[in-house]
Amino acid sequence: MRKIVLFFISVLLLTACSNNVKQEIYPQKDVPEIEQVLKGNKSIIGYKSVTDKNNVIVAIDIRRMSRFKTEKIEKKIKKQLEEKFPDKDVLVTGDLKIKWEIEKIIKERMQTDKLKKSIDQIKSLSKEAT
Repeated sequence: MRKIVLFFISVLLLTACSNNVKQEIYPQKDVPEIEQVLKGNKSIIGYKSVTDKNNVIVAIDIRRMSRFKTEKIEKKIKKQLEEKFPDKDVLVTGDLKIKWEIEKIIKERMQTDKLKKSIDQIKSLSKEAT
């Protein structure tokens, strides 16, 4: 009886700890190319992305057991995105602060000038050492 109770408690805890990560790309013009690269990678559980005419910025959520290989995963995805967008500057990161900034851009539905300033701010954040 005790084993059964422990089993159900552990199942309950495991399902309660799962998080639903949204996958969003803003604006919607480059969705198929970015989704094709990101959905092909099994180490990623979610992503947020922002694009403009010169930049592609992607914040990825990596599976727990794959976090030991974060840099390798980021480089691989960056290389694949650079092949898809050779004329754009690509930034791929697993950093939460960049993900939060991208979420802010998506929430506010920023346009042209404001979007450009926010992307420049995100690029400067990515260069900071944490």
